[in-house]
Amino acid sequence: MLSATRRSVLSKNLRYSALASTSKRAYSAKQPSPQPEEKSSGASEKAYEYKKPTPPPETWLAQYLRRSPRALNVFQSVTGALGMGNPRQVAGRISFHYYQNACAVREVEERDFWHQECRLPPTFQTWFTVTNLHVWLLTVRFRALPSPYGENFVQGLVDHFFLDVEDRIRQALSQKAPERLVSRQMKILREQWAGLNLALDYALGLSSPYAASVSALKSGDGDAEMAAAVWRNFLGARGANGIDDPGPGRVRHAVNISGEYGKEKLSKEKPEDSLRKLEETDDGSGVYDFVGKDVRLYVRYPELMYTLVKYIRKELVRLEGISDAQIMKGEGVGKFGKVADSNV
Repeated sequence: MLSATRRSVLSKNLRYSALASTSKRAYSAKQPSPQPEEKSSGASEKAYEYKKPTPPPETWLAQYLRRSPRALNVFQSVTGALGMGNPRQVAGRISFHYYQNACAVREVEERDFWHQECRLPPTFQTWFTVTNLHVWLLTVRFRALPSPYGENFVQGLVDHFFLDVEDRIRQALSQKAPERLVSRQMKILREQWAGLNLALDYALGLSSPYAASVSALKSGDGDAEMAAAVWRNFLGARGANGIDDPGPGRVRHAVNISGEYGKEKLSKEKPEDSLRKLEETDDGSGVYDFVGKDVRLYVRYPELMYTLVKYIRKELVRLEGISDAQIMKGEGVGKFGKVADSNV
């Protein structure tokens, strides 16, 4: 059973519109201390690492069942009669392995690409964003499973994702962190999960052959929308307010003034002043517009967006080729390919 905090995070109505919109960008007079002008973002920072808790020792019952197939069959029959083998629980167990082996490891497996090419800082936030992408890829495939397997696999996958997120937050903040702080961070991440899912779902929907019948779409609109989502989430929305050098002592950084748990709202009396206050506040994200010689890195952005969009499309096609029976039996969803290979 999920705790009350976890249930509230996973079951509360999602406000997709808050995260679907692009963060506003502006100038700030504050110098970002973690990002020197002549260094690439995250070049000298220590990479985020998650230390898995030590697993408990194997019980005598588990050891006995592993040695005795007959006893294992009897045990499974008894637990099945008690309702412990219902489709929802089976889907939860299988989706746990899919999450651990296919999604949670992706940021580590291609750390050089995310940190060196996309210039994302080596932080928990980067891990969350990359993992969120791959959870969405599996979610798209699971939706195509026959009912109720599709719903069960999607719910199990999302549950395991946020359980892992909560464990990592507690480890990062220390186990003695106030419950209020953990709950607030979970709600913020829930909005980010919802926003990325909505943006990618919308882009995927525009690619449907049925989309043209309900709106005046042009060929390539789906890819363009997906590239925009990639730019906002995986390239830091850098350059939204210009790709010039902000100048000595100045920096541009993202300001998100929307969302239920986002930054403080603008004052109705003096919105310009409150926006300026937000602009001059270092959000600590480590994601800022390029300065100095790094401004030339904008030249690679079209190629990076193309590479990521092609990677997403290629993985969706690969997952589509895996049979429903293979997924539901827990035979695996394969391994995600290398992002950089998508540009070949």
